[in-house]
Amino acid sequence: MGVLARRGATSILVGVFMIGLPHVAESRPSAAQAQKPAAQGGRRPTITGGQDGKSAWMVAGYRQLQVRKRSFREPQQIVTELRAGSDVVNLTVSPEAVTVTRNGRTIVIDSAQAMESLQQLLGGSAAVFATKMLLSELEAESDLEAPEMSLLSVAAFVASLVGDIEAPRRLSDRFVAKHRGLLRQIGGGGNGSCWSSYTVELTGAWGELQTCMDESRDDPWWWAPIQRLSCNGIWLMRSESAWFEYLKCVSPMSNLPH
Repeated sequence: MGVLARRGATSILVGVFMIGLPHVAESRPSAAQAQKPAAQGGRRPTITGGQDGKSAWMVAGYRQLQVRKRSFREPQQIVTELRAGSDVVNLTVSPEAVTVTRNGRTIVIDSAQAMESLQQLLGGSAAVFATKMLLSELEAESDLEAPEMSLLSVAAFVASLVGDIEAPRRLSDRFVAKHRGLLRQIGGGGNGSCWSSYTVELTGAWGELQTCMDESRDDPWWWAPIQRLSCNGIWLMRSESAWFEYLKCVSPMSNLPH
């Protein structure tokens, strides 16, 4: 079984999609597209996203960092490209494995030894450093609406690969705390709007992440880091599923609601 297959992971991945990372120009005109411009001062990322019913994509920029991700329903997989200058890191997350590629070298994270090798692979990576900077500068200030939450979710997962294992839970905690008022207003079950449905799904992902991380405390010391990474990967895939459904819901709007 794969690293993300534990604790019934496959049962929660309905609606998750795969990524191929084509250029944005290759997207069909009929695909639902949405853009969120940067705020004045350049402290907000530029985010472009869309879906065509089968796949969802995002292209984002922040300072020197460029992020491209694309997801398809079948097979269930998320592929992300991080680029800063000439440094490129490719990340693939699926129910079976988490795979990272840089400088022509690929590591499948399935053991403690693989985790050690990953630290060596990503050490000195400008793309990873820029991704961590994005998370550090925005997680406490972001509006955590769907576009930025989707981008920061990827950044938090990347941070968890290089030592900040609590980054996804920290971001998820803040999302739930920030939007708890909405959940109370709608009775916790959603009111049918695109945003409320997204919020309810991410709150469910938050609860599952809490349980998964707490249960990992009982795992052997040599396996616990892999299990925590698995928890974060499941959370990321569920978050991506919510992002795809959100895009489907708001289309064919030309702008993502702020």
